[in-house]
Amino acid sequence: MDARITRTRTAVMEAATELLLEGGPTAITMDGVVARSGVAKSTLYRHWPTRDALVASVFTHIAPELPEPDPSLPFEDALRVLAHAFVDIVADPYWVRLIPAMLLLKADLSEIAQLDAELQKHQSDVLAPVLACGAAEGLLPEGYDTELEATLLIGPILMAALTGSTPLTREFADRCVDHFLAGIGAHARA
Repeated sequence: MDARITRTRTAVMEAATELLLEGGPTAITMDGVVARSGVAKSTLYRHWPTRDALVASVFTHIAPELPEPDPSLPFEDALRVLAHAFVDIVADPYWVRLIPAMLLLKADLSEIAQLDAELQKHQSDVLAPVLACGAAEGLLPEGYDTELEATLLIGPILMAALTGSTPLTREFADRCVDHFLAGIGAHARA
């Protein structure tokens, strides 16, 4: 990519992200980004023809990626790696401020709904081999639902992040894994 285009994109993303953090999604306006970034309005519209396209691009730019655990790890260890990584992501004050905005916007902007779907798919793709390991170790039943298991594992962490009710620590992540394992153990015994 041309160095000028890279500089332009960087300046726009930084300006739009600052506006988003300061005032929420409605604070991202084309005029506001132009004023904050110093990028010409015509250049901005050439790269992002609509405000919605710019907002979606900002969320895509800042979205964290859940790292894949080492495939040689046993099930429980891989779950802990994932839970720790997710806590690290949502404990970031930068990202936790954006989660509610993204959840609200996905109902109104198809680009945000698509990004949310892509993030969920990535999360499922990262979690699927870990859950397959759990099934291979006999800890998950055959025919388990990846989305349900992801919700049961990560849901409490996301809830704590959104409500601020519980400190987001590695110890909390470990407790979530312990409860998840106890739940699937109880399910397996039933």
